[in-house]
Amino acid sequence: MKKRVSELSADEFKKTFPIILKEYNPDYKDWYQEEIQSILNTVDSEYVVRLNHIGSSAVEGLTAKPTIDILMEIDGCCNVTKLTKQLKSLGYGEEIFLRFEDPMKLLLGKGYSVDGDAEKVYHLHIRYLGNWDELYFRDYLMAHPDVAAEYGALKKEILSNIEQGRIQRISNGAPNGYSESKLQFVKQYSKAAKLEFSNRYQPKRALSTVINN
Repeated sequence: MKKRVSELSADEFKKTFPIILKEYNPDYKDWYQEEIQSILNTVDSEYVVRLNHIGSSAVEGLTAKPTIDILMEIDGCCNVTKLTKQLKSLGYGEEIFLRFEDPMKLLLGKGYSVDGDAEKVYHLHIRYLGNWDELYFRDYLMAHPDVAAEYGALKKEILSNIEQGRIQRISNGAPNGYSESKLQFVKQYSKAAKLEFSNRYQPKRALSTVINN
């Protein structure tokens, strides 16, 4: 019987899922739209308040890992256990499932196996409706191409440092070296974005699902 992704050792994980950075792919937008339609056709969509394409693949022209990050914000009345069961029928959560209780955050992966990545890989971030930094950071990169270019260069530098052994990608069993190295940059410009865009994503009572690119 094959191992599950969660059962891979740190060395096995690194070999199975190397960090790959690619130039922007215009198909990312279509992959996102197709996937959210599949999600909305499967789950109790009345509990889904807002959907957004986040992460580097949402920013045109930005070098990125070929992964589609989706932020699904849900109503406080949503039955989260039922929601995750419904999403499993689409392939979410079979291999990667992270849960944080306070505040409630779920991260479900789709497209992973011990044989490596599928052609299309998704990260589904599930949270209650909120004023999330990821939305502001994305918008800031879209509005400031110079900062986006700097971010792309930073990611390439971090990857080079990992390949040269100057940064440890996986420490204590957690694949965090790449993300941690970007954290200061992301925090700096998320803060700047919240100043520039004020309360753009401050929760308001939603009457229907809002789907954004």
